[in-house]
Amino acid sequence: MQVTVQQFKDRELLIRIAEVASILSQEGREFNKHLVEQFEGSGREDIGEIGDTTAIPNEHLLFYKAVAQTLGWLQQIPVLKEGDRNDQMDRLSPVPVIYLRVLLEARSGLTKEVGQRLEELLEEAQEEAKVKRPRRLLAVVAGLETWARVELPDVGTAGALDMEETQRLALNAGGRARWTALAPLKMYALYKGPNLITPRAILPPGGSAVSRGIERLFGFALGESESDYRLSRGLHLKLADLAHVSIWDINSGFYRLGGGF
Repeated sequence: MQVTVQQFKDRELLIRIAEVASILSQEGREFNKHLVEQFEGSGREDIGEIGDTTAIPNEHLLFYKAVAQTLGWLQQIPVLKEGDRNDQMDRLSPVPVIYLRVLLEARSGLTKEVGQRLEELLEEAQEEAKVKRPRRLLAVVAGLETWARVELPDVGTAGALDMEETQRLALNAGGRARWTALAPLKMYALYKGPNLITPRAILPPGGSAVSRGIERLFGFALGESESDYRLSRGLHLKLADLAHVSIWDINSGFYRLGGGF
């Protein structure tokens, strides 16, 4: 079969784009490894201090931990890498366990005013340790309120949450709080590993750093609208398919390209 000049050009173009996607994903993959390590390290806090969690399915509790961890991303705190000193953990403040406590209390009905309860716990923590007030407190509260309203679906036979259904519930509950609704899905998927297949309907989290990364590479910026998120998803999927990698590697690659820590 004879290959036309246009077909040859199209093939070469796809090869070049795949090379770009591969480079982007390599950076993102390394970053994601550190995200998982940091997530595992955050489990050192004594969950027992929060209260009785025996009634919460383990998979739900794991997801709530992912919510708390990703709310910490709003602070743009550098991800600690191998060789960093242990005392640098002090910079991870406010510690995710505070967010987790507020979320679990709100889910159980013990907390009605999420923002007020968060303020109380932050004041207590400031007296006991070097815990700083979040710079983006309103965004943190919005995220906690969103997930406090979400009834997580039952765990399926595969032992994991239905990510597509969880996303649907979060977006319906969160309104415009899209970033805080989507980021926990990424952390959950990264922690579960490649055995958990990410549905193609999942919207990768955006945020300013990811938007800057896309703009640096393609010359256009994306915002927080539904159409922009869907355009971003299509872009992520195309690059991931060409490089045979995960959309989460592409997503973190954009994040790093855009100046994210």
